Amino acid sequence: VREIAGLGVDGIGWTLVPADQNIEPLHPALIWLDRRAEAETQWLKELPGADQLIELVANPIDAAYLTPKLLWLKTHRPEIFDRTQQFLTASGFIVARLTGEFTCDYTQAYGYHFFDIRRESWDERAAELMGIPLEKLPRLAGCTDIAGTLSAVAAHQLDLPAGIPVLVGCLDAAAGALGAGVTRLGQTNEQGGQAGGMAVSVDRVVVEPQLIFSHHVLPHQYLLQGGTVGGGSLGWFRDVLGVSDADAFESFSAQAAQVAPGAGGVIFVPYMAGERTPLWNTNARGVFCGLSYATSRADLLRAIMEGCAFAVYDNVQVAAQHAVSIGEYLGSGGATRSAVWCQIKADVYNRPLIVARRADGGEGGHTLGLYALTAKAVGLCDDIGACVERLLPQRQMYEPSAERHARYVELFEVYRNVSRKLLSDFDRLAAIKVR
Repeated sequence: VREIAGLGVDGIGWTLVPADQNIEPLHPALIWLDRRAEAETQWLKELPGADQLIELVANPIDAAYLTPKLLWLKTHRPEIFDRTQQFLTASGFIVARLTGEFTCDYTQAYGYHFFDIRRESWDERAAELMGIPLEKLPRLAGCTDIAGTLSAVAAHQLDLPAGIPVLVGCLDAAAGALGAGVTRLGQTNEQGGQAGGMAVSVDRVVVEPQLIFSHHVLPHQYLLQGGTVGGGSLGWFRDVLGVSDADAFESFSAQAAQVAPGAGGVIFVPYMAGERTPLWNTNARGVFCGLSYATSRADLLRAIMEGCAFAVYDNVQVAAQHAVSIGEYLGSGGATRSAVWCQIKADVYNRPLIVARRADGGEGGHTLGLYALTAKAVGLCDDIGACVERLLPQRQMYEPSAERHARYVELFEVYRNVSRKLLSDFDRLAAIKVR
């Protein structure tokens, strides 16, 4: 442990932790899946300056973001709002517990609609418009800046030496994109986890309210992102059907491989917890469309894989409208362990899907991204991108099939039509309060 040169921290986005002066949480964290702040979201959308807020931060107004959560606390838990010393992100809270320093990095700050994404600063006028006191917000910093050093208290708790430099840290998706190999413009991380989606590196601010926009961890790069929620659908399928096999996911892939593209005519809409981009709809839900007595278990499994790929492709279509060039897809997350799923994605996107792995066969992802960032911050490497690329020598490429892509284009149109036509009915179901 005496050879530890630095500590890097990343955390899930849009997670609000109100903390007191002793860095104790005053309320359970409000995570990105928490959509309790719908009324506050609507209030923000009706503000005379709502469009300017979207332009300022280059992101839409939605209940998943940090701003509505702040307003929810102010309205429903005013005593907690008033007692809060600092409103922190998930990674910011961890860094504060390690160092005693309150910070918010640029890759996380876009969750607040009073963050000027171009000037990398809090905007006093926007905060005043919403009634947010900026003194309760931490200082902004770059993800490779040193927040402070490991405090004696934290060192004792972790059984580490005090004084180790601790980075300000970053968004998990940004660290994951770097660790997957997104080091140059146009490269795109295809995320295959509970929160699926894509993140393409661009060199300019893109304001597209259907998508998500943030800083990348690399200088002079941003990430235009699509964020979906359907990545956990296979886990749901396993749990609901009572599959106890330890190798359930390998079995699922083997079964899905036996089914032709199109899943026997079954379309799966993977809105299992509402949907983020490009719909931004809290009430959307998962749907199997096209079931018949001939539908097999394998059909359902392949439909889930295809539906999750369609959800990401939905976002890719929006990005294309802004002339965003996608050079190659770099897969990350648990879904990359399934060759079948990787091939489906390559065929849907009509681009090679590349899974880059370490020399020992392990994945890249957050850990590798944080390693490279930390190495740069403490002077152990000069170029973050080169460091990552050197540590990802194994590149497995899944080439798309023109024939399968043509079929998937037709199926995607059905998927898209089904998803859009059901939105009003999802809202009606929510109003009825069906459990």
